Amino acid sequence: MGSLDGIKILDLTHYVAGPYCTLLLADAGADVIKLEPLSGDIIREFPSTFDGESRLFLGLNRNKRSIAVNLKEEEGKKIVLEMCKQIDVFVEGYRPGVIESLGLGPDKLLESNPRMIYLSISAFGQSGPLKSRRGIDPIVQTYSGIPAEQGSGGDPQLVQGHFIDYFTGSLSSTAVSMALFARERSGFGQFIDSSLLGGAVSLQQGRLTWASEQENLENVRDPLTDRIARIYNTLDGHIYLYMDVERFWKNACRVLGLKELSENDNWKNFRDRHDAREKIIPIVQKTLLKKSADFWIEKFDQAEVPCAKVRLPSQLHKDEQMQEMSYLSEVVHKKYGKLKMIAPSVKFSKTPSTVRTAPPILGEHTDEILAEFGLSENEILNLRQLGVLLPQR
Repeated sequence: MGSLDGIKILDLTHYVAGPYCTLLLADAGADVIKLEPLSGDIIREFPSTFDGESRLFLGLNRNKRSIAVNLKEEEGKKIVLEMCKQIDVFVEGYRPGVIESLGLGPDKLLESNPRMIYLSISAFGQSGPLKSRRGIDPIVQTYSGIPAEQGSGGDPQLVQGHFIDYFTGSLSSTAVSMALFARERSGFGQFIDSSLLGGAVSLQQGRLTWASEQENLENVRDPLTDRIARIYNTLDGHIYLYMDVERFWKNACRVLGLKELSENDNWKNFRDRHDAREKIIPIVQKTLLKKSADFWIEKFDQAEVPCAKVRLPSQLHKDEQMQEMSYLSEVVHKKYGKLKMIAPSVKFSKTPSTVRTAPPILGEHTDEILAEFGLSENEILNLRQLGVLLPQR
């Protein structure tokens, strides 16, 4: 039994942040109904090295059931309105104003179902001058200043991998869980406003604190993006070496055979070393080029200096630590066969999150879901003939 067994969620999200939010809820046992347009979630066709639906879609949509409905048709909207009377959570990921234009805004749905949790995930939030602006992860990254701090003093650099999407999805799933808990006390649902901008600034809690009475705003910068702790070249690969703070500085210098660095009176503390990084980094780099990555990893591990070899993400599928922690799982897809996937990464002792079903084919569960909500076979057939549902496959 998962933490959210018995919770029914209607998911009208697409791309990454919303689907990741509902993935976490689905892994926890919630019955997530993914409502897609007749063309499907756009990330089904996202660029991928896999000759099928994208890895991004497959990775974000397990444990969900798919229903494909044309919301441009009045009959399609009526389906959703009826479903919303019987669900616990409604999640949508449109720009502010779009969902209201479909007649599915929070005021209307919460009036018909006061116990429902209504979550909206947008780029910039539901109010303010940018609320209607289109935005995806890289746009919001750029707006929130993150690339400026990634360039190590050079050109701005985006952080690849949808990391704001994933973090916003995590925050959103936590918010839904909190709202469900609050409902147990009050008996009422509520509206939740989540955004990529909120996720982006939340990631910078330790960077954006401003002592406004003591410093200029221009001083609010993270000084640690270009530092001695960094990725270095070795004889045959790359390692990340964390050696600039007091606890590890002397041990790292001893392993490197650079005792003179640790004995330099001008570099006795973290800030002094950071200020001298342009002198220290080339010396460390020259030494690391003399031996292999594995050699240095072994030596630094013995000295308890944090370090790691740069690897490809795909290597995690064969990783002993990943296997020991049960971070890997497998499902069988109707079209693609076995899919090796990342399992739920937080482990519960009593109510575990699990991987139960493969990502759905578009509209795979349409008849099953509509029957559960009271529609007859003839009514479903009629909706198909009207173009509200996908043709029978």
